[in-house]
Amino acid sequence: MNWKLPNQLTVGRILLSAVFFVLLGLFEQGGQWSSALLNAAFVLYIIAGITDILDGWIARRFNWTSAFGRIADPFVDKVLVVGAFVMLAGSNFAMPADLQYERTIGVPAWLTGSMASSVQAWMVVVVLAREFIVSAVRGYSESQGVKFPATPAGKAKMFVQSFAICAILYQMANLPQTPWAAYLKVGSVWAAVLITLLSGLAYVGKAREVLARQEKSA
Repeated sequence: MNWKLPNQLTVGRILLSAVFFVLLGLFEQGGQWSSALLNAAFVLYIIAGITDILDGWIARRFNWTSAFGRIADPFVDKVLVVGAFVMLAGSNFAMPADLQYERTIGVPAWLTGSMASSVQAWMVVVVLAREFIVSAVRGYSESQGVKFPATPAGKAKMFVQSFAICAILYQMANLPQTPWAAYLKVGSVWAAVLITLLSGLAYVGKAREVLARQEKSA
């Protein structure tokens, strides 16, 4: 494997992801180290995002692209984002019945469900389904010799999802009783779900164009 800097950063992001998931798994509502764990996870996610930007820029700038980077880089991105949503929908992020702080600062129950993170199980299903569909569409298209690069909608989706994850971690760790922060968290989560749906539809539309062209040429 090519061990130049972009690939080293990608491997480093894999290790950061593992630590990130461990921190989320150790979190407990009201625990002694709960804020510290979320703040540490927040910092790790930011670092992972920076390395993601850097490795792509360095690979293009110095022409250090490789097969490993083309496969591993988007894979790690998906693992980090999807894994974060899965962890944030876990039982340790459920809203304790004796706390219900979201209710006390005016956030409607239907926006958060029973989750202090605001990430509900059905949202995780949406995120996972989108990734499965896009991976299937991309795999089929490229098997037919049609390139299927990332679209602007896909890049916007990644940014909004990452913003939502960071907003959840920071708000729960540092501003749990602040109304505007709670609404920002909830709004960013719903925005992430919406743009996930829209970007998935954009990919499906592009796949239909590919299939239509192939039917005409057949």
